[in-house]
Amino acid sequence: MSIPILEMTMKMGLMGKLVIVIMIILSLVSWAIILNRMFALKKIAAANSLFRGKYDRMQNFTDLEKMSHMELGAPMGQLARVTAAEHRRIIDDAQSHRGVRDWSFFLDSQFTMAKDHIESAFTGIIATFDKGIFILATISSIAPFIGLWGTVWGIMNSFYEIGNQGSASLPVVAPGIAEALITTIVGLAVAIPALFFYNYCAQKAERAADEMEEFKDVAVVRLKREIFSAFYSAAPAQNYTGAQNSTQANTYRPGN
Repeated sequence: MSIPILEMTMKMGLMGKLVIVIMIILSLVSWAIILNRMFALKKIAAANSLFRGKYDRMQNFTDLEKMSHMELGAPMGQLARVTAAEHRRIIDDAQSHRGVRDWSFFLDSQFTMAKDHIESAFTGIIATFDKGIFILATISSIAPFIGLWGTVWGIMNSFYEIGNQGSASLPVVAPGIAEALITTIVGLAVAIPALFFYNYCAQKAERAADEMEEFKDVAVVRLKREIFSAFYSAAPAQNYTGAQNSTQANTYRPGN
């Protein structure tokens, strides 16, 4: 059983075949990226959903130690671990800096540093969400033009044959016209899925990044709440001059 389009493709000139080969390579690259990003973004969404459900039920940052490695491996889990590390750092700094006189300034400075560290970690994490997606945009832009190159080349061949043979009959112009149409179709067949899935994956990545940003704000609020609780829960705020040792449940005061 003969397939006309395959027969016409095999009869194409060198330039037409080169265009087809380039299109096949671009198509394979684009579909590899599409499948990779769709799987990765779906995995990110599922992992974040699972982690967020447990995070919202946490009493304090020490509960993170009870979570599995897979749960903490979620993007939100990674950001939560950074926040927990900042929590421990602030407590440790409060216990080691005995000469602090202005604890309001101390806490404000510590929260600023913690927020900068969390923001840096957040930027690094979400940077992987749209990894490789820009290649889809590039392919969707250049594929039609490569196809157009084949189109123009095929039309040129047809006019060349008309002038060479002095006839505009169908057998003379058909090969060039077929080459032009096939390269045009292949160019569109590569560009359309690439453009569609670029928009789809970009929207999914942006949504995941927005959820991460919302979680980052929640984590910072929890950090401040737990730090203030550690500083002020054991004594009235107006008489409190130190930080609470959370492991021994004792009040730390500079100079003790």
